[in-house]
Amino acid sequence: MLRSLILNISKIIVAFAIISVGVMGYLWLENTKETVFVEKVEESSFFVDTKIIEIKNYNPTNVSFGSIFSSRQANLTFPIVGEVAEISEKFKSGEFVKQGTILAQLDNFNQIINLNDLKVQIALNKSQSDEIKSEIEMDKLHLKELENQLNIRKKQKTRIISMLKSKATTDSALDDVQLAVSNAKSNILSRKQNISRLNYKLEQLNLSEKRLNISIKKVKKSIEDGTLKASFDGSLSNVNIALGENVSNLKVVANLSDLNFLEVAFNVPSQIFSNFQDIIGKEVLVYWEQGTKEVSKLKGYISRRDAYVNPQSGGGKVFASLPKPDQNFSKIPPGAFVKVNYPIGNLLNVAKLPEEALYEGDTIFIIDEARAIRKTVQIIHKEPGFVYLKGNISNGQEVVISRLAGIGEGIKLESK
Repeated sequence: MLRSLILNISKIIVAFAIISVGVMGYLWLENTKETVFVEKVEESSFFVDTKIIEIKNYNPTNVSFGSIFSSRQANLTFPIVGEVAEISEKFKSGEFVKQGTILAQLDNFNQIINLNDLKVQIALNKSQSDEIKSEIEMDKLHLKELENQLNIRKKQKTRIISMLKSKATTDSALDDVQLAVSNAKSNILSRKQNISRLNYKLEQLNLSEKRLNISIKKVKKSIEDGTLKASFDGSLSNVNIALGENVSNLKVVANLSDLNFLEVAFNVPSQIFSNFQDIIGKEVLVYWEQGTKEVSKLKGYISRRDAYVNPQSGGGKVFASLPKPDQNFSKIPPGAFVKVNYPIGNLLNVAKLPEEALYEGDTIFIIDEARAIRKTVQIIHKEPGFVYLKGNISNGQEVVISRLAGIGEGIKLESK
């Protein structure tokens, strides 16, 4: 038992010795460590590009793309079926033709034969009509003579009746004169009936002549329809016709475009489309480009908008009229795909800033006492490289236009 007690006491002494050595080591290290002096680090400033805000009225432009077309364009067709007999040398794509220029003609042999036959029928009809008119005139003369004869017979009848009363003649003489009067009346009625019949026949011939004249007009119209003419001054395109080809009114043989009515159609956003009255009559610049190279440029003026809204974008189509060409061709031909620089209307009391000034879609940072101040703004309009905006901003404020990662409220900034 004494041994066990001695063993426990020795363990306690060892533990205290170890602890004492540890404490003494810590105190020695603490007393021998170097003194560390903390230096205050100066806050860094970021150098940024800035721009002074200027709030005023602007008339910015926007860019769209569209196509040149003529609002007066005709699909050339033959109204009738036929075989192509002649084609003009000017009937080629790209040619400029004057109104009334004959472009092509169908074979009209059958129409001409029919026309000549109708003319012969008209002549025959006229001859018969003249014959009937002559016969009517003769019958009228005969009728006049018959009426004179009737008057004479009536006078004879009156005398014989008077003589019969005085017994100077016989009843037989009275019968003879009464018969002569009756025959004269019968001849007059017959002649009048013949004149009436001839008049009806003449009227029939006149109606027949009218019908023949209508047929002649139809044949002449058919001959005229077989001749394809330019309906107005313009430029030809898509010419597709050959000699001997059978064509119908269903085939479009060419397109004719009036270069005096060239327009450009382009799409605009819904905000501009809905406020169309702000841009009507305004000038646009139309660029025809090949890659990055400008081929030609024209000025135009916004004239009207489409009646329908694009259901996908919410915007719509706007049309601008182009100037009439000085020569027989336009600097930008119909069908060309072009870039259009157009005005969007007046923007009142807005600031114009480079697009790099915009953070998170609706935020800018201004510098106030060398510190970044966050400002939420409303975007009024965007154009390549720039934005127009409104918000809690003032003239003369310095706005950051550099892209700076980690920029935030209170960051120390300096203008380059």
